Amino acid sequence: MGLVNTQYLIHQSSSFQELASRFVPYFKGAEEKEWSSILSHLQHHGMIRSFKSCKDMINQLKEKGYFQLVMKEYRALQKQWKGPDIPVFILPVNESSREIREQFYYQSGMAFDDKVFLFLSPNTPKERIGTLLTHEYHHVCRLHFLTKEEKDFTFLDTIMMEGLAEYAVYHRYGESYTAKWTTLYDESQLQRMYQKWVSSHLDQKVQDDERLIQNLLYGKGNYPKMLGYATGFYIVKKYFNEHRISEESMIAEPSETFLKAIDSQSE
Repeated sequence: MGLVNTQYLIHQSSSFQELASRFVPYFKGAEEKEWSSILSHLQHHGMIRSFKSCKDMINQLKEKGYFQLVMKEYRALQKQWKGPDIPVFILPVNESSREIREQFYYQSGMAFDDKVFLFLSPNTPKERIGTLLTHEYHHVCRLHFLTKEEKDFTFLDTIMMEGLAEYAVYHRYGESYTAKWTTLYDESQLQRMYQKWVSSHLDQKVQDDERLIQNLLYGKGNYPKMLGYATGFYIVKKYFNEHRISEESMIAEPSETFLKAIDSQSE
């Protein structure tokens, strides 16, 4: 599959409803009437909310060479990780979001087991596009190679998913290109956060209490900001520091393996 010509899809559509309807076939088992929930899901994760601006921005992204850049990066990653060939969608990002502007370099993304959506802006630094695709496509590969079904995913699986994806960014691009949440806390803070809030919820199934998992993952309510993401990256990075192995070889490794880095600390 590779890169989908979203510029064409957008210009062939007269509204977000029509555009979202064109995405329905890419969602297994989805019906035409579900375009609304698909659109809502995309916009919740960073897609632009003005259709007129959507048309203008997609043209700018094409003109600036972002489509070619994504395609090149995608092919390199697919070859390196021996990953599945999936559709990759480039869509304009919601620049009105302060968090997207200030925390995520004018970009956002969303991965499924069989596709990736990248939300970009002409203001997205070109050198950051590869980091976004690396993170999101790593999710696809892990979901593809893992023997565990998504319905059985736990909080541990979720934070290892995020930790491994961002470690892939760290490995390919270096520390200065990792997400800002990787440097929010020092090691002693992360150790305390893991013991206080994370360790007791590791076996919690995502589907049994999705709200709790989201609060822990993003640090909502009384939890520290980006709690699950930050501790997940900390555990993975610590594991790789102690075990000199390639990150490619660990894409399908069970989540429990990485806890050895924490367990060895408490011995």
